[in-house]
Amino acid sequence: MKIMKKTISFIVQMVILSIVHVNSKPCSKSNSECKPVRMPLISNDLKAPLVAELDITSVNKQLESYINDDIKSTFSDEIQDMVKIEQDQTKTSMFEDYSLKLNTTKKEYDKRFSNIVQNLEGKQKAITREISEVYKNLSESESAFNTEITDSLSGFEHRQESLKLAMMSEYLSKLQQSQDANDHKFNDLACDLKSHFANLSQELREEFKKSTTNLQIKSQALEEWKTNLMETLNKTVSPLNKTKDCSYLNTTLSGVYTIFPDEFNRIQAYCDMSTDGGGWTVLQRRIDRTTSFDRNWIDYKEGFGDPQTEYWLGNKYLNILTSKDKYELRVDLTDTNNKQTYAVYKRFSVGDENSKYKLSIGDYSGTAGNYMVYNNGIAFTNDKDNDDYGRGNCAAFYGPWWHIACSNSYLNDKEHKLYYWGGYKYNKTQMMIRKIL
Repeated sequence: MKIMKKTISFIVQMVILSIVHVNSKPCSKSNSECKPVRMPLISNDLKAPLVAELDITSVNKQLESYINDDIKSTFSDEIQDMVKIEQDQTKTSMFEDYSLKLNTTKKEYDKRFSNIVQNLEGKQKAITREISEVYKNLSESESAFNTEITDSLSGFEHRQESLKLAMMSEYLSKLQQSQDANDHKFNDLACDLKSHFANLSQELREEFKKSTTNLQIKSQALEEWKTNLMETLNKTVSPLNKTKDCSYLNTTLSGVYTIFPDEFNRIQAYCDMSTDGGGWTVLQRRIDRTTSFDRNWIDYKEGFGDPQTEYWLGNKYLNILTSKDKYELRVDLTDTNNKQTYAVYKRFSVGDENSKYKLSIGDYSGTAGNYMVYNNGIAFTNDKDNDDYGRGNCAAFYGPWWHIACSNSYLNDKEHKLYYWGGYKYNKTQMMIRKIL
């Protein structure tokens, strides 16, 4: 608005000056150097002013030249200065206005952000409380679940024990009934035999009268029949007497018999009834390598092979037998020249599976050498590496045995055709135990 007023004022001044002063020609120099050209007015004889007759075209040219020269040289600079000042003032005003609005907006945004942060903190606290409640509920649920599991397991164990007792009671009841029935049959058989013996005796007396020769023949036949009958009776009645091992057998015949290591287990075993008084239960025999002894932990636990030829009785049954009574061990060895030697240990026992069937052995006598003394107190090892050898499994090299690192004796070698006892090689081995009375 100020610029507009100054412009109008300046134009009015220029019009007034153009009426009073008329230049003769345009001046291209500055205002200070140009001289005004005055034109004489036309007058009459009465010396009264007349209307001036001016060349309007010439006046316009002079006025245009003046305006172009003076305005461009003076007024344009002032206008530019005023425009610049006005622009600077406008920029300053706009910057101040922008700063004010920016500060107002910043405060508003700070306030909004503070509200958002407060809302988030409130929600976080609420979520934290909810999570705490969830953890608390989970803890209570876990405690209740553990209590229920404990109660269930307790009830299950109680039912399991009750079931075991019931099964054992039923088993003993049936066993007693079976034994009573067999006792009755045995008594009947004994009565029949007694009657039969009486008849035979009568016949023998009558035959004796007829012929002494016939009597001798029949007496011999009677003795053989009696011997065979008693053997048959022993085999028939042995389960009733619960033959724990071969030392309980009342026979002199070696062979395969059924033994009962405890009231729950029955197995087939070879009984040596001739060596050193008999009564030996064979736990290991190797004679022709027809049975593989490269077996896993379960096989050596339960036993494997054929009791008639080569077999292993089973670590489980060795533990059952030797954990309740005292047993001795005898090892018979035969070399390639058919030379026989043996080793006897008056103390022999095998621990349970938790002890890894640890061997306890001592009190040596014999001709083979005391080479199992190094195995005393050692766990059994095969596919389960229980030895102290730091560079591998001894069983992988020398077969399953009671290895330390590794051993001075090993009779279950799985690869070689010979078995070692203190550095000596043998092609036949037999290990057997007998209860010490």
